Amino acid sequence: MPYLIFFRTQIVGLVLCISGLYLSAAPKIDLVELYHGIAEGNYLIGDLGGAERGVEQMLRIDPDYLPALTLKARVMLDQKKPVQALTAAERAIALEPENHEHSLLKALVLGHADRRDEAAALIQQILAKAKPESDDARAAKQLLGLLLINEGDWDDAAFGSNKIYLADPETESARLRHSSEAYLEKAHADLQFGAQDEAIAAIDQAIAVYENQPGQEALQQSTALRLLRARLLTQIGRFELAIANLQNLTAQQPQNFEALITLASLYASVERWELLEAVIEPIAKRPELRDVALYLEGRAALAKNRVGTARAKFEAAIEALPREADLLRRSLLFYRGLCLQKLGRHEEAFTSILDAVDAGFRPETSEEALVAGRTLLLAGRSSDAIPILEAITLNRIHPGAEAWAMLGRAHLASDTPTLALSAFNESLLIDSEQAEVLALRGALLRKIGDLEGALTDYKKAHQFTPSSSVLSYEKGLVLLQLGRLPEAEGVLQIAARQLSAYSTINLIHANCAYTIGNIDGATESLSGYLAENPKTPEPNAIYLAQLLQADFNKNISRVARTPDLAKNLKVTTLNDPVIQYFNGVANRKAVLDWAGIAKSPEEARRQICAAAFWMAQWEKANGDAAKAKELLKIAVNTGSPDLTEWQRANWQWNKR
Repeated sequence: MPYLIFFRTQIVGLVLCISGLYLSAAPKIDLVELYHGIAEGNYLIGDLGGAERGVEQMLRIDPDYLPALTLKARVMLDQKKPVQALTAAERAIALEPENHEHSLLKALVLGHADRRDEAAALIQQILAKAKPESDDARAAKQLLGLLLINEGDWDDAAFGSNKIYLADPETESARLRHSSEAYLEKAHADLQFGAQDEAIAAIDQAIAVYENQPGQEALQQSTALRLLRARLLTQIGRFELAIANLQNLTAQQPQNFEALITLASLYASVERWELLEAVIEPIAKRPELRDVALYLEGRAALAKNRVGTARAKFEAAIEALPREADLLRRSLLFYRGLCLQKLGRHEEAFTSILDAVDAGFRPETSEEALVAGRTLLLAGRSSDAIPILEAITLNRIHPGAEAWAMLGRAHLASDTPTLALSAFNESLLIDSEQAEVLALRGALLRKIGDLEGALTDYKKAHQFTPSSSVLSYEKGLVLLQLGRLPEAEGVLQIAARQLSAYSTINLIHANCAYTIGNIDGATESLSGYLAENPKTPEPNAIYLAQLLQADFNKNISRVARTPDLAKNLKVTTLNDPVIQYFNGVANRKAVLDWAGIAKSPEEARRQICAAAFWMAQWEKANGDAAKAKELLKIAVNTGSPDLTEWQRANWQWNKR
C-alpha cells in the first residue's frame, strides 16, 4: 500500500518522521490514510506511543481498516501486550481470511505469548494452503524455523519474522512492495537497537527497489521513501544531510509541495530564515495552502523580531485553517502565545501556550522547549514539562545550559532528585558560573546528605552574588549541620541582620550564638524573633529567653533590654516540663519520661535529645558542669546529626 500523508502534518515537527507522499497538492485526501502515514512513521523511529495513537485514530474513523489492524498488532507486540496484539491480528483474519500475512502475524503473536504449539499448528495450516514457491510459504517456513530453533528466543524470532511481508526480496517473484516494506522493517529494528547508520542504509535499500522501475506508483513510492529518509535524518540530528536530500528532491519535483513544506519546516528548525523565505513563495501561490504559507511567514517575521507582524500572520492562519488541520493549529497556538509573551500580554500567552501543549505541540528548539517547560512548571505540571525538556536535552547535539537547568527544576518539582542532580550537573558543565543553578544543586546535595558538596556549591554561588542574604543563610545552615558552629554563627548573623523580617533566621542565629557563647548576638537576634512572634513563640525561643534572663541576673551590666525577653512568657509555659525543670519544679527523670512519650521511637529520641540539651544549658548557666556534662552525653547519645540540638550538643561535648 502506498505511503500517503497530508502535507499539513509536516510543519508541526519533523520528529514525527512521517512516511508519506503528496504530489498533486489535491485539496482533499483520505484522513485514514493520513493517520496511517503518521503511525507508520512513528513506528519506524520507535515512537510506539505515537504509533498507537495514530492506530487508534484510524480505527475510530474505520474500525475495519486492515492496515490499522495489522499495524496495531505489530505495535502491541513491541509493547509486550500480546493480548491486544492477538485481538488485532484475529480481527484482520476475520476481515480477510485468505490473506496469509494476517495469519503469519497471528503466529508471531502466539509465539511471543508462549503459545508455541498453537503458533506451529497455524504455520502448518498456512503451508498447507499457500503455493509452495510463494512469498507466504517462504515466510511461513522462516517463521517455523525460528520457532523451532530458538525455543523461546523471540527477540531473534521477531526480527526475522518482521520480514513476513518479504521472504526474499532478491528473488524474481518477490513483489516490489514487499521488498521495500521488508527493508523498512529492518530499519525499524535497527533503530530500536540504536544502529542509525544501518537504518539509513536499509531505507536506501528500500529506495533502490524502485530504481529504474516505470510507472507512477513506483515514482510515488520512491518519493515517499526519500521523504522518509530526510525525516529520519532530521530525527537523529543530521540536519545538513536532510536539507541536502530535500533540496535535491524539490529540484527534481518542484511541484511536490509536501517536500517543499517539509524543507521549509526544517529551515525553520535550524533557523535558516533566508532559505525559508525563498521556499515560501511557491507555497503561497496555492490557495489551499494559504494557512501553511501564513504560518511560515509568521515564523520568519518572529525570527526578525517583528512580533506584531508575526502575531497577525499566526492569527490569520488560525482563521484560515480547515477544520481537520489540528496538527497545524497546535503550532499556531504556541507561536501566537510566544508573540503575546513578547508583547507583555502574559495571561493570554500563558493560556495559548498551554492550549498548544495540551493539543500535542512538541518543541523543536531549546528556546521553544524552555517556553513550554517554564509555562508548564508555572502551571504546576512538572511531569508534563519533563518529556518536552528531555526531548531537547537528550536528543539534540548541543543543548544549552538553561535547558538542562529547566529540566533539573522540573525533576525537583516531580520529586526525582537523582535525575534533577544529573540535569544540574550537565547545566553546570556548560556554564559553571550560574549562581542560581549552583544554589539549587547545593540545596539538593544538602537534601541527599552531601553536606560538603552543598557547601562548595553555596560558596561558589556566593562568589557570583556576594550580596545574596539567602545564600548566606543557606550556607550557614550547612555549616551548622557540619558542626562548624563558629563559622555558621558568623554567616547566620549577617543573614539575620539582612533578612530581619524572616523571624526564623533570627531564632536559628540566636540559638547558634548562645551555644558558642556570643550572648550579645543571641540577645539581639532573639529580640528580633520575639518582636515578630510575641504570642506564639517556638518552645526553644522560650527556653533561650529563660537562659538569657538567668545570664542577665548574674551580669546586670551586659545588655539592658535582656529582662524584656522573658516578659509575659511564663504564663504560657507553666506546664512545659523543661521550664518546670528550670524553675526547680520537675526533676531530670520526669522531663526525660515526658519527652519519651511520642508516636514513634524516632520522635521520642528527637524529643529526649532536645530536652536533655536544654537542661544541660540550664545547668551550665548555673555553674554545675558535672550535671551539664551528663545531660550533654544523653543528648549526643540519643539524637542524630539531622537534629539542630544534637549538632549543638555535639559541638559543646567536643569542646569540653
